[in-house]
Amino acid sequence: MWNRVSPQLSSPNQPYSLREALAQAQSSRIGSTARALRESLHPVLRQKLELWEENLSTAVSLEVLGITEKFSVAAGTRSITTDYAKLDCVTSILMGLLSRSQPLAFWKAFLPVVYNIFNLHGATLMARENDRFLKQIAFHLLRLAVFRNDSIRKRAVVGLQILVRNSFNYFKNTTRLRVMLTITLSELMSDVQVTQMKSDGSLEESSEARRLRKSLEQMADVRSKDLLKDCGLPVTALEVTPEGSSDNRWSWVEVKHLSKCLVQALDAGLEHALLGSVTSVVTVDRYAAAEGFYKLAMAYAPVPDLHIMWLLHLCDAHQEMQSWAEAAQCAVAVAGVIMQALVGRNDAVWSKEHVASLRKICPIVNTDVSAEASAAEVEGYGASKLTVDSAVKYLQLANKLFTQAELYHFCASIQELIIPVYKSRRAYGQLAKCHTSLTNIYESILEQEASPIPFIDATYYRVGFYGERFGKLNKKEYVFREPRDVRLGDIMEKLSHIYEAKMDGSHTLHIIPDSRQVNADELQPGVCYLQITAVDPVMEDEDLSSRRERIFSLSTGIVRARVFDRFLFDTPFTKNGKTQGGLEDQWKRRTVLQTEGFFPALVNRLLVTKSESLEFSPVENAIGMIETRTAALRNELEEPRSSEGDQLPRLQSLQRILQGSVAVQVNSGVLSVCTAFLSGEPATRLRSQELQQLIAALLEFMAVCKRAIRVHSRLIGEEDQEFHTQLVNGFQSLTAELSHYIPAILSEL
Repeated sequence: MWNRVSPQLSSPNQPYSLREALAQAQSSRIGSTARALRESLHPVLRQKLELWEENLSTAVSLEVLGITEKFSVAAGTRSITTDYAKLDCVTSILMGLLSRSQPLAFWKAFLPVVYNIFNLHGATLMARENDRFLKQIAFHLLRLAVFRNDSIRKRAVVGLQILVRNSFNYFKNTTRLRVMLTITLSELMSDVQVTQMKSDGSLEESSEARRLRKSLEQMADVRSKDLLKDCGLPVTALEVTPEGSSDNRWSWVEVKHLSKCLVQALDAGLEHALLGSVTSVVTVDRYAAAEGFYKLAMAYAPVPDLHIMWLLHLCDAHQEMQSWAEAAQCAVAVAGVIMQALVGRNDAVWSKEHVASLRKICPIVNTDVSAEASAAEVEGYGASKLTVDSAVKYLQLANKLFTQAELYHFCASIQELIIPVYKSRRAYGQLAKCHTSLTNIYESILEQEASPIPFIDATYYRVGFYGERFGKLNKKEYVFREPRDVRLGDIMEKLSHIYEAKMDGSHTLHIIPDSRQVNADELQPGVCYLQITAVDPVMEDEDLSSRRERIFSLSTGIVRARVFDRFLFDTPFTKNGKTQGGLEDQWKRRTVLQTEGFFPALVNRLLVTKSESLEFSPVENAIGMIETRTAALRNELEEPRSSEGDQLPRLQSLQRILQGSVAVQVNSGVLSVCTAFLSGEPATRLRSQELQQLIAALLEFMAVCKRAIRVHSRLIGEEDQEFHTQLVNGFQSLTAELSHYIPAILSEL
């Protein structure tokens, strides 16, 4: 290090050696401070000083590393006196070395030393008492995984695998290590620049994020023997075989799951950062924003504190958009996380049955997380912060939000979870409030059930995305949940505003106005298509193969907790390619969609994972239309009424249905069916069974109409007598017209 600098590189006023330059500066008192001394040097000598300092630092670090390894070997034989409970002397030195910038030479020597130290003292180093040390090791290995230098990144990957190996060795799984790495990755994300500016001013994924993702994926690469040899480790370094056993505890399946979870957290953070660059309030994609918070919450699910933090961010976002049901689900999910931890620790008034009842409201709530909650107690991220009072707080928030959404069945279930807490505390004032609230809830449910107009809590729309500018959404279908007052035109306008802003000069946005099947390969290049279709939720016990129209399917029976994961829509078509035709040519395609979760969910839209279709022939359509009207009338006649006060709404709904069935001005629907299928050439095309079913449906419809008119006559007063006369005349006229096609109808009625 003391060779003279070449004369050609020096100036006449500068000495030739670094030693002489430093001595001269000190003697002339130029360098009163280290910085002034450095700045007084010739640039070449200054560069040489920096190189010398770096080499000296490396030499010292390598020497300290070697001494630490020898010390750990001696500690392994218990031949020295030290702190065997935590091995602070070893961990503090390693953390000090990691906290400084080190060259490649150091990292080449570091990995074999750490491997040997963990082999000797893994049980102590992996214990909870050394959480801080493990977090430091994990943090710096993840930091190295971002480096440009491939050799350093390679060693970071092997270092992570060494931690995984010790996790298998001492815990038989990676649950606790996954929590540790998730926490450290969350902390590292604030230091890593995950986005970078493109030439057009927009943001994209940075090279640092790409390198980190590659390293995390490489950690689960089964072809790691060459990697181990390159890092100076034996090819069997990852094998975990306990004494007296030949079984290898290492599981590549579990390692791949660990890698996938970490990549998911990285991608969620990246997506959130990219969404944050959108500043326009008018065109902000609230659906994508909610999904961004949701993905972060799911990515950090192993750590209750982080999981809850992102769920609450998502809850706030939904409340700003007045998506009350989705906000309530977020509050339920938070309460579920806390309840799971408490039940796992056996220190709460709740049991697994209570968690299971909460899961019926919010299916994302899991019942098998006691091990996760225990593992999450890592220095500042402990499940010990989760209390019964905090769970009650979020259950009450969920109750308030579900009330605003008018989903009272959920409110009742939530109150049933709060009551045991106050019972155990003998908090009679709070119990009185809960039971008063329950009374109001059940009265609201009765009011919904008694209403002649079916209660609808939301509208649902299927949206198909077709076009490269949609990115990950391209060629995917979603079901959107919207407030009940949002109509088809409203959501078309809303989505147009959002996605027109994402189009560039070479792409335009077009909305497909119907629900026909779309072949993405036949669409025009350079055009992005949205297909928006209103869909109906499917009840759990509903017969989807029924040919009846579905207009009454959601209005029959009592109001139930409305949780849906299947939806359908009917598309009219003809075999000649036209959408509409005469009754004798009108086919119907029923499409049933399955979503990846249940509504109401933590987000406003869910991906369609399965789509099936069923076709109905023209005569099946006609029979279905008649059976639908018959079922609506029969349901009105047979529905029990508890008191005389219920007779008025019953009369109103009965009049509404009768007017649509037998009034003279609207009975052309039934007559048009007869004209289309029971006269002339169309009648000869019907199979005998179809003809019998059609005639039977018509006869049953007329019989129920006759019965309904008799009931109507008993319910009305003088003011409705004229309307009743119109109904009777309409029925008689309709019977006479039908007798031309079905002579037996006169004797039947």
